[in-house]
Amino acid sequence: MTQHNIKRMFRAFACGAFLCLGLSNLAAQETGKVKVEWLGHEFYRFTSPKGVVVITSPWLGNPDGPVALDSLTRTDIILVPNAHNDDMGNPIEIAAQSGATVLAPGPLGRYLIDKGLKQEQFRRTGIGDRFVIKGITFKIGPSSHDNTMPNGADGGPTASFFVTFENGFTIFYNGHSTLVGDLPYYAELYQPDLAILGLAQDPPEFAAVAKMMTTNNPKLKTIYPSHMRPDAPIVAEGRKALSKYGLDKMLIVPELRKPIEF
Repeated sequence: MTQHNIKRMFRAFACGAFLCLGLSNLAAQETGKVKVEWLGHEFYRFTSPKGVVVITSPWLGNPDGPVALDSLTRTDIILVPNAHNDDMGNPIEIAAQSGATVLAPGPLGRYLIDKGLKQEQFRRTGIGDRFVIKGITFKIGPSSHDNTMPNGADGGPTASFFVTFENGFTIFYNGHSTLVGDLPYYAELYQPDLAILGLAQDPPEFAAVAKMMTTNNPKLKTIYPSHMRPDAPIVAEGRKALSKYGLDKMLIVPELRKPIEF
């Protein structure tokens, strides 16, 4: 065999090896897991298959906390649905130490900037907007909730979030919203696998929103409640309300500060 042919065979082998390695990495990416951790009230932490960290309504002093600020150094995106203290949390402090991007309604974002959030760390959420940040897609869905800011001004249209990770797994986080008529269309289009829904004080509406998330969406397998205490009687009421639609077995109350992989 000539030296030229040997080189050709080596190149072919190397290309094949790299192709296999590439396919292997792609397969690993596709089958990677999303970690979901409940830190109390509406405060959730999602860690993507590639290690991107997304947090929701990060209220450090929530009733089941407190959550230490220095435990959130690795944070990439902060989701703020509205301006209520428990729904907004402490995005300024967390963004300052982590460099995270804050997604929030427009006027509320300007308020946060006036209070110390860097302009370049803010992205305005308008209903229907879509962002791709660090490989994760955020679709801004409809929401219905008061958005009065601490200064008494209107914080703008409140937001819900469809979050799709690198492996295709999608979470719907509605903050502390109630029924919105367009949600079934969003559910059909964005196909959430996990719905994190505000239970608060109205189990029938919580259950109705969960039902909306099943609209032409066979992917929904799990429902997490938020805006409640772990052992509160309202959890049992929420499960009973879900049973009306045959969804009660989907309800899981996660253990605080224990990541679950999906």
